[in-house]
Amino acid sequence: MSRPLPVTMIVGTLLALCFIGIAAWLLFFPGTIPLASREDLRLYALLTGAYGIWRLVRVWMVWKQAEENV
Repeated sequence: MSRPLPVTMIVGTLLALCFIGIAAWLLFFPGTIPLASREDLRLYALLTGAYGIWRLVRVWMVWKQAEENV
């Protein structure tokens, strides 16, 4: 029997996927970015993607901890 996921976990997962999506778009479609700011936005994309991955890991850790406390 599974419990429904709390709203915070759903929002955290969606937030993480949004950050990863933004990072992927900036990294895989550099032609849409002006040449003058391309390198700065590449760094921004890497940082944004890292934050998205960290959010996913954090949501997973909270979910596992909640599962153990049942």
